[in-house]
Amino acid sequence: MEQTIFEKIETIFHYSTSSFLMLEVLLIFGILFLFLLLNLKYKKKAVSYFISALLLYFLISSLILFGNDFFVAARELLKKCVEYFYFSPIPVYFLTVFLSAICFVRTIFKEKYSKKRKILSYLLLLPIFFFFVTFIIVASTNQIEISRLTEVYKNEVALSLIQVSQVFFFLYLGLSLAFYLYHFVNIKLSNR
Repeated sequence: MEQTIFEKIETIFHYSTSSFLMLEVLLIFGILFLFLLLNLKYKKKAVSYFISALLLYFLISSLILFGNDFFVAARELLKKCVEYFYFSPIPVYFLTVFLSAICFVRTIFKEKYSKKRKILSYLLLLPIFFFFVTFIIVASTNQIEISRLTEVYKNEVALSLIQVSQVFFFLYLGLSLAFYLYHFVNIKLSNR
C-alpha cells in the first residue's frame, strides 16, 4: 500500500483520535510538551529529571513487554550494520570519503583541538584518502565499472580498500565520540 507522506500523517492522526485511550496518550504528551516549554523559562532541574525518568520508565516498560521482539530487531540492526560495513554500497563509500574530507578540513582549522587530537585525526583520516585514491587507480586500471557492485566486490583489492577505509572512518568516529564524552564529563565535573 503506497501512501504519500500526507496520507501517512492523516492515517496517524485518525488513529490517534479514534479511541479514548489514544486521546489520553495524546493529552499526556501534550502536557509533557507544555512542561518542557515552561521549563525553558523557569529552568527547574526537577522537571528535567522527572521527564527524563518518565521517558526511561516508558522505554524500560516497553523493553519488558516486548523484550524478545526488541532483541530480534536489535540483532537484525546489528546484522545490517555489519553487512553495510563489509559490503558498503559505493555511494555510501563516497559519502564516508566526503565526510572524512569535511572532518579533515575542520580538524585543520579547529584551534580548540589539542595537538594529540589533531595528530590522531590526521593518522585516521589521511589513510582514507590514500585508500580512496588507490581505489580510483585500481578501478581505472582494471576497468571496473564502479556503479556495478558485483564488479567491485569481485576485485579483492577494491573490496579490501573499501572495507579498510570504513574501519578507519569508524575508528575516527569512535575517537571523536570519546573526545566529546571526555570533554563533556570534564565540563560537568568542573562546574560542580
